[in-house]
Amino acid sequence: MPPPQKKSLGRIGLTIFALVSLFLGAYYRFPTLGERPMHTDEAILAMKSAEFQATGHFKYDPKDFHGPGLHYITRIWSKLAGWGDSSTWTEAQLRTVPVVCGLLLLLTTLLLRNAIGRLATGFAMLLIAISPMEVYYSRYFIMEVPLVLFITLSIAALWHYSQGGGRWWLLLAGFAIGMQHATKETFAINIVAGLVGFAVTKVMVGDFAPRRSGYDIGASKRRAASPWLWVIIAAILTSITIYSGGFKDWLAVKDSALTYLNYFERAGGSGHEKPWHYYLTLIFWRKDGLVWSEAMIGGLGIIGMLYAFLGNHMKQPARQAFLVFLSVYTLVLFSIYSFLAYKTPWSILSAQHALTLLAGVGAAAIAGALTGKFSRLVFKIAFGLGLYHLLSQTNHAIHLYAADSRNPYVYSHTSTNLLRLLPQVRDLQKTAPDDAFNVLVINRDAGWPLPWYWRDIKSVHYTNTIPETIDARVIIAEPEMQAALEAKFAGKTYTKPDLFGLRPGVMLNLWIEQSLWDRHSLRKQQEAAKP
Repeated sequence: MPPPQKKSLGRIGLTIFALVSLFLGAYYRFPTLGERPMHTDEAILAMKSAEFQATGHFKYDPKDFHGPGLHYITRIWSKLAGWGDSSTWTEAQLRTVPVVCGLLLLLTTLLLRNAIGRLATGFAMLLIAISPMEVYYSRYFIMEVPLVLFITLSIAALWHYSQGGGRWWLLLAGFAIGMQHATKETFAINIVAGLVGFAVTKVMVGDFAPRRSGYDIGASKRRAASPWLWVIIAAILTSITIYSGGFKDWLAVKDSALTYLNYFERAGGSGHEKPWHYYLTLIFWRKDGLVWSEAMIGGLGIIGMLYAFLGNHMKQPARQAFLVFLSVYTLVLFSIYSFLAYKTPWSILSAQHALTLLAGVGAAAIAGALTGKFSRLVFKIAFGLGLYHLLSQTNHAIHLYAADSRNPYVYSHTSTNLLRLLPQVRDLQKTAPDDAFNVLVINRDAGWPLPWYWRDIKSVHYTNTIPETIDARVIIAEPEMQAALEAKFAGKTYTKPDLFGLRPGVMLNLWIEQSLWDRHSLRKQQEAAKP
């Protein structure tokens, strides 16, 4: 396979690519962040962040909810953005955290411009900016995008050190790896994939070090004697600092290691079992009423892998080493995640991002191999049409189908129908005296994300079983509980239940004490009669 042209893109061209990509990335990530209802995971993490902001202490749960990394980032960003008291935080504000991380992830590609080539960097940045998967989860208050940011930053830092950079690159890599552990424990899969990629590259290609021209410049004074030790120590110190809250909570540090015993159990599925090819369908073709595909990224990524192994890299052996590493790393990631029965769509984001970098390499390899004007024109038109297709899907994913189960990135998501319930309960609160309003929510998952939306209503009680006595003026429960629940009304009269959707397959009934409903109806009539 012919190599890309030697000088395919200059600094000005790369700058234009970066600015256009940054504009597109911001355009699709920032708007209407508050429209989509909070996913249960987002709501729980939002509550934990608000609690962390209010108390200054993060309570780590080794069985679920992951590490404090996202919450530290949120705390820092909330101060920079001037959010104020955590009790007033909004969904849109919280979602700016992954948006900013997503844009930083986009810019981090520039750190790899010498590793994959400037033209490949430009193409990759365009694809990252508009990838439906990357855009969708950059608007999602969960750990994935910050995790991928730290993963990419660590890879870029190690690349720069391999090319003659000083020990500061090692410290940056260690910090990024420590933050990966502090953000989400599954970073260990990326570490394994990285080590396999490094080992295969050493065997197949050799060293990552750049070729010296004519003479040996000698060892740099800035170079570290034991580079991996610098990385490991920095990673451990970073992780301990974050988990312990500044060396205060050593139990959390211990639990951050023991948590992997729980992950071995969850790897079996825990209700999230999917077939081995599930992640491949997310990339190439998924039809659930609608067709979704990032086949352009997947196809160009495969070409990028082929170019890594088969391309002419005689003048740039270090670049080939990196491309082989990135290819093997990506393949190992996809293989491990496909092997595990436990699958959620966001879990594959780090592998998808690596594949997108390779897609940039594949696009650059094709562009460099084409010499005729007509063939280059055809490539530009085809690439442009591919970008338009991705943009169209992204637009659908973040707007019309943002919480629709036909969107493959939507997973066990809160129904938009629930948004009808929220203001109705608040309106009932205005009718009842402050000391006479209480709500009982009975649901297998404690009603999440309702605790986030009603966090300021202190008289809401959440449970997953029907209590012995019912004294709430407003009751919200699953329809399957209706007979058992109404048997405990003990002579109290409630309105006929109204039905709302919580998420796919989970519905909620609303009962309102008749006297409260009568007062509420009267108030509404009086308000309507006012001129």
